[in-house]
Amino acid sequence: PTPLWVPTAGNRQFNAALEEIKTTIQAIIDERRTTGELKHDLLDMLLAAHDDETGKSFTDFQLMIEMSGIMFAGHETTASLLTWVFYMLSQHPEVEARLHAELDDVLNGRRPTMDDLPHLPYTEMIIQETLRLYPPAHATTRQVVEDDVIEGYKVSAGDGIVVNIYGLHHNPAYWPEPERFNPERFSAEGVKQQTKLAYLPFLTGPRRCIGEQLAMSEAQMVIAAVAQKYHLMLADKHPVKETKFALRTADGLYMTLEPR
Repeated sequence: PTPLWVPTAGNRQFNAALEEIKTTIQAIIDERRTTGELKHDLLDMLLAAHDDETGKSFTDFQLMIEMSGIMFAGHETTASLLTWVFYMLSQHPEVEARLHAELDDVLNGRRPTMDDLPHLPYTEMIIQETLRLYPPAHATTRQVVEDDVIEGYKVSAGDGIVVNIYGLHHNPAYWPEPERFNPERFSAEGVKQQTKLAYLPFLTGPRRCIGEQLAMSEAQMVIAAVAQKYHLMLADKHPVKETKFALRTADGLYMTLEPR
């Protein structure tokens, strides 16, 4: 790509958008600092955090990086996930019927709340199986800390390694019938049969996605709100996968909504 300091039309547009994001997030940080209001949210936790050894807290720049990460990771990836969830439901009426039964039993027509989520296990299983088939974070990178040999391949300190999450989730060595949509893989019994670390939609270890719980809660709430009222049917051709920032559909997903 052309370096961002070169004033092309695209670069000017990108830099203007970046400046707007910075200004917006900085205004949120400044307002919270000024009012001192506690909302018990992520920003409160970041503002209160400090290094145990030095006593230093986050700088405004570091706060901005953390906040923008949550804003975008919690938007683009969850939107992609929901797209694939509703596509899968349209192709598997038996799964959709069981989902509707759970929502009707727990919610009985009212709007879902956070307190309802633990009582919607099948909804969560559908999300987890969709994350296996269509992980929005379809790949990630890690930097080698020291020289090593992995499966016969020599890697050196400083090398970059790509982790193929999509490939891992579709590997028949770890997942029987890997292309089949089967939420039962994530039932209490199904989880016992899984190979450790063969499922990494939010990665693992100290760099595990900080937005995991947010994404899961968002997805459950949206699915519960929409699916209890509507039956979604594919209105156009089947979607084509596209891998940019997230694993998404190349041309969107056109569906018709039929009231239940």
